[in-house]
Amino acid sequence: MYTRRLGKSNIKVSALGMGCFAIGGPFQGKNGNFLAYGYVNDDESKKTIHKAIDLGVNFFDTADVYGCGHSERILGSVLSDYDRNDLVIATKFANEFNEVTKTVIGKNVDPNYIRNALDASCKRLKTDFIDLYQLHDGNHDIESAKNVMNILEDLVEEGQIRGYGWSTDDIMRAKIFAEGENCTAIQYAIHITRSNPKMIELCKQHDLAGVIRSPLGSGTLTGKYSEEYMKNLTENHMWYKRDFISEEWFIKRQKKLEKLKELLIGEDLTIVQALLSYLWSTSDKTIPIPGAKTVMQIEENAAILEYGPLKPDLLRAINEIFEEIRISV
Repeated sequence: MYTRRLGKSNIKVSALGMGCFAIGGPFQGKNGNFLAYGYVNDDESKKTIHKAIDLGVNFFDTADVYGCGHSERILGSVLSDYDRNDLVIATKFANEFNEVTKTVIGKNVDPNYIRNALDASCKRLKTDFIDLYQLHDGNHDIESAKNVMNILEDLVEEGQIRGYGWSTDDIMRAKIFAEGENCTAIQYAIHITRSNPKMIELCKQHDLAGVIRSPLGSGTLTGKYSEEYMKNLTENHMWYKRDFISEEWFIKRQKKLEKLKELLIGEDLTIVQALLSYLWSTSDKTIPIPGAKTVMQIEENAAILEYGPLKPDLLRAINEIFEEIRISV
């Protein structure tokens, strides 16, 4: 079973985590837009988490705002059945929300708010501590972020969290936290058509885990978004009435994915598995956290733990396919 270390901590995690955004279900941002992949079935979500653990996944990434508390509650209801020391829980803070109306209110990183948010997350997750506590505001003010980091250091000292990180794609912001004694991870987005070499190098220099969100391009790299599929999306799905399948970037991706499908014939890998394995090949610090809300999805994702990083020849071939459309941030 393929494992990695969570940054400079002594925490060993499955090299692939389970992202828990989707199991939170629909909630609305400040502008009223839905932030979700449509309806969820809580029983299926729980079965998916159990299956993840059965298949060797021990790293679960969520946020208090996902489903306005619902993701944490579902995750906590399952993880409480297991030995807490066998599991690694990452969650996030900085978003105020209303659990009843399922709406986001705004941002808040005041010291008292952070402590209250941590307490609330622990209660929902049914745990006494959080392994990785992450600032969930990618563009947060840099000067204020230093104060946030000091609070997080205090929480480590108090034993309430084991380490902390920042969910941001901005290298200058990540550098602030990287200097922290107990910063163990930066969460950022890369995938086969999006690279962030500066962030990869930063994590290497400071011995930080690169927790990779959107490793499948928010689902747009899985091949499932056909015109017919889009027509059947419900209004609480964040891609509802979006027409990206006719946009140039999406069409180019689809053509490259078809070439990838041909390349994988005989390799005993699905497109999804190849794209996840590719991320391990970018750095020995990367830990992708693809989302899953069905047993079938987690089975496909977790199967790659038995494979590991792409073999050199296959990596070169895949890079040749996607290099033309890959952007660097």
